[in-house]
Amino acid sequence: MGRTKLYPMVQFRKDTWEIDEFDVASIYVLIGSEKALVIDTGEGIGDLRGAIEMITDKPLITVISHNHPDHIGNAHQFEEVWINPKDREGLLHPRKMSAENMVRQIANRQKGCFEWTYKMFNLYPYDINTDLEITTEERQPKVIHDLTDGMQFDLGDRIVTAWECPGHTAGEMVFIDSKERICIAGDAINYNLGVSSTPVERTLRYLKRLQSMGDQYDAIYNHHHDFRAFGTPLDDDCLPNAIAILEDVMAGHIDPVQVPNWFGQDLILTKDYEAKDMWGGVTLCRGRNFVGIDPEKIKE
Repeated sequence: MGRTKLYPMVQFRKDTWEIDEFDVASIYVLIGSEKALVIDTGEGIGDLRGAIEMITDKPLITVISHNHPDHIGNAHQFEEVWINPKDREGLLHPRKMSAENMVRQIANRQKGCFEWTYKMFNLYPYDINTDLEITTEERQPKVIHDLTDGMQFDLGDRIVTAWECPGHTAGEMVFIDSKERICIAGDAINYNLGVSSTPVERTLRYLKRLQSMGDQYDAIYNHHHDFRAFGTPLDDDCLPNAIAILEDVMAGHIDPVQVPNWFGQDLILTKDYEAKDMWGGVTLCRGRNFVGIDPEKIKE
């Protein structure tokens, strides 16, 4: 018996699918008349390619929004992938923490449940001991292409354009689909957003550029559904609030807040503390948005 293909899936626009990797991460499949675009490959639970081939027989192009383990885990199932060269090393040397722990932590966070609940009940149709494959340096796609700003992918009857949006990682990318007028944003924008990988000034500039492209898309979908329903976009306040927080930072207003960590413990909020918060610096809040910054990385 092979690895599970029983992912929750929803076709939220015509030929446009969100695959939920059991509350760990989302994978998007955009199907054109000639090819299909796969955006991200999850943490590595189950037979992702097999599941995708149940919904399309088109040749697959696989792109990676950024190099964090919960977005590259099944990349080895695809012969070729595209990733920003700034994030390439993370794909080549991917595993820096326990995959099993990460699966449980993120699933707990997205489901809003506690660790004991996860352990007591079998909430998902997979066996973590057999369905979770650990990505190693030896198990990589055969070909890794550079994904660059403005690169276009022609799927036949729809064009998808990749745009840089650094902050969460140095090479974070977002994807705008001109046909369905959607933006698939990886972890570039979310209600719980860490942007300590690059200076605030640079992150703000690219988020403002994404906002300025608003005439090209009607909705933003990210790769975790903590603050949105599965198959639905982020609310319209998410991107403006994130921008407003970073504008406050650039103006010199850094007012850390204390909130419960989505992994079940309090955030450590200031760099005066021995340990840093989950983003490596301080956490700021506006409306429903929480943004983690590194106060030592403000100006470029």
